[in-house]
Amino acid sequence: MEPVVLKRPEHNVSRKNISSAAIKVLYRLKDEGYTAYIAGGGVRDLLLNRHPKDFDVATDATPEQIRKMFRNCRLIGRRFRLAHILFRGEVIETATFRAPVPEDEEAHPENIFRTGEEGMVMRDNVFGTPEQDALRRDFTINALFYNIADFSIIDYAGGLEDLKKKTIRVIGDPDTRFTEDPVRMIRAARFAGTLGFEIEKEAYDSICRNKDKLELAASSRMYEEVQKLFFCGHAKQVFQWLEKTDLLHPMNQDFSHWIDEDKARHDWVIQTLEQMDRWRKANLRVHPALLFALLFGEYHEFLMQQLVDAGTPPHDAAREAVHKHLQGICTNVRVPKQVIYQVSDIMSNQLRLQQTKGRRPQRFLHHKGFLDAFLYFKVSSKAHGRNEELLEFWSKLREEKK
Repeated sequence: MEPVVLKRPEHNVSRKNISSAAIKVLYRLKDEGYTAYIAGGGVRDLLLNRHPKDFDVATDATPEQIRKMFRNCRLIGRRFRLAHILFRGEVIETATFRAPVPEDEEAHPENIFRTGEEGMVMRDNVFGTPEQDALRRDFTINALFYNIADFSIIDYAGGLEDLKKKTIRVIGDPDTRFTEDPVRMIRAARFAGTLGFEIEKEAYDSICRNKDKLELAASSRMYEEVQKLFFCGHAKQVFQWLEKTDLLHPMNQDFSHWIDEDKARHDWVIQTLEQMDRWRKANLRVHPALLFALLFGEYHEFLMQQLVDAGTPPHDAAREAVHKHLQGICTNVRVPKQVIYQVSDIMSNQLRLQQTKGRRPQRFLHHKGFLDAFLYFKVSSKAHGRNEELLEFWSKLREEKK
């Protein structure tokens, strides 16, 4: 298959918009006689005049050959063997071109290629050509290459046309591709929300059919993907796509059913995500514990009240509600224990914000958990139009501290 190739005068991608670290990796590979491309989302974002958050390199050099070339390199991964080339403050992920999923799995040793019982790819280190690698990628808009040898854009999958149409299209049969890697379904929602694109109908219908296969995805990987969903700066739009495709239910069934019961609960989530997007656009860093505290805060308060009504002391109820919920979703999204404890602190510290007498406020103001608890309290108070006097008290005290 002949690719579509845009020569340098025909596109807007410039080396000055690519990180110097990625440029060094590309030229070193090229000078050693290897093919070297910027691949995937970096090319997509450059073509859309966006700022890529990272640059991935694809090459015909094997991981071992890459490691010999770069002293600042380490190899990672079993499912996909990758080279991470380490620079100060930046990691350039470098992958060898991959071949298609083999029809005869028995022809490959288990350490090279293996699938699970449900057809999900568990290990895949079969190397191939640039065309094969492009057609192995998830969506057409992520299968574009930038060739450092002549500064051209190479398109084997129709990604350039789909960029123009603002369409998220799966490469190959969507049912097969989502079975190979169920996380691709929530990636589709993230790209649609982030880029303002539409999911092509065949892919959309396939997501709706296959959404329950998300339960097969590795829970640790799901945790990483959930952070990307809500830290992307377009969390509200991404969430709306999760709702449209009904992906929210297999990700967190109890929470999603609880939202469905009351529009006010849904409004809380939307307001929270809008706040996350405002912080992101202001380049403020929001760590995972605060994200989960805000996202699930209304639900946790609901669980806490049930426990209090049953006789559990408020402080214990706060911690029990958080642990019960977040540990319960770990089969689908493995939330680290440290994050669960931090969310518990944020929720239980809401009780300390009710105390304004004596020296307690000053002591709490200097507590390491104060800022997260205060930010949650501020967002919650404004969303519900409550605790105005308390919010003014703590805001004033915080300003005096500065």
